[in-house]
Amino acid sequence: MHFEEEKANMEKIRLCQEIVDEIQTESGRSVCHLQFSQETFDITDSHLGGVPYLPHDGKYPMGDDGQMLWLCAQINFAQMPSMEDFPKKGILQFFLSDFDYDGGFGLYSEEDWTVQSQWKVCWYPEVDNTVTESECIAKMPDPWNTEERLWRVPDEPLKMTFQPIGQEGVNYEDFRFGILFAEALKKRLPEEDPERYMPYEIYDETPGNREHPNRKALEQIIEQMKCGGCKMGGYPRYEQDDPRLYGEELPAWDTLLFQLDGDTFTYPCGDIGEKAFISLNGGTLNFLIRSEDLKKQDFSRVLAQWACS
Repeated sequence: MHFEEEKANMEKIRLCQEIVDEIQTESGRSVCHLQFSQETFDITDSHLGGVPYLPHDGKYPMGDDGQMLWLCAQINFAQMPSMEDFPKKGILQFFLSDFDYDGGFGLYSEEDWTVQSQWKVCWYPEVDNTVTESECIAKMPDPWNTEERLWRVPDEPLKMTFQPIGQEGVNYEDFRFGILFAEALKKRLPEEDPERYMPYEIYDETPGNREHPNRKALEQIIEQMKCGGCKMGGYPRYEQDDPRLYGEELPAWDTLLFQLDGDTFTYPCGDIGEKAFISLNGGTLNFLIRSEDLKKQDFSRVLAQWACS
C-alpha cells in the first residue's frame, strides 16, 4: 500500500472512530453483568437450572404438548441492583425444552419467536418465603438429576450474583448500529456511502500487519464495539443476524431482558465448570422485551432466540 493510500485509509479509520464514539455515548444504556458459581443456594435465590421456586398453589410449567420444560434461569429482582424500568422485587423465570426437542431448546417450535409454546416465561410479583425446596421438588414431573441424558442450559445448576450497574453502548451486531452510523456519517459526508466507512468494510483495505498503526487503530474500534456476556439490560450479542431485521413489528422489542453467552472465554462469568454452557456451543441465548411491557411487568410477549456460529 502506497503512502497516500495508507493516509486515506487512516483518515477513514479516524472518522469511523469518531462516529463510533459518538453513537456509543449517545446510545448508552444501563447493564447488569451476571456472575455464576457452584455454591449452594436457596429456593428463592437467583440461579440457573435446578429446582424452580413455585408458590404453594403454583404448578410446574409444561410445554403446550405436555413436554416437561427445564428451568434455565431464575432472577429474584430483590437481589439485583436497581435498574431503570426493571422490577424491584418478584421472581422471573425462563423455562426451555432440552435441545433435542427441536434442535433449539423449544425456541424453533414456532415461526413467531414470541409464542411461548415449548418454552415459557413465568413471573411471580410477590415471593412467599415460606415455600420450601422440598415442596417445589415434589411438583417436578421428573427430578433435575434425571438419568436420561439431556442437553439443557445450563448443564448443572449454578448460583447467580449481580455485578454493579454499568453502561453499555450499541454494538455492531445490533440492527440499530447501522442506522445510527449512517445518520452520523450523513451529517459529515452527505454524499458518501455509509457502508464504505463501516469498520468491517475498512478492514479489507487496511494493512494486514497487526503492528501497523492503521491496523492497530482499526482493531481498537472493533474491540471497543464488542458487547457480549451474561447480563440483563444493555445490548444483545448475536452470533448470526439480529432477528429483528426479519419482521416489521420486531424492532419494537427494544430491551434486552436477559442473556446467556456461551463464549465464556471472551466474556468470563465466574466459576461455572467445564460443561455448564456446553450446549450453547459458543452462541448466545437472549430474551428481548418491549420497553412498555417491561414497565408494566408484562412478560407474555418476550422475543427469544438462540443461535451459534
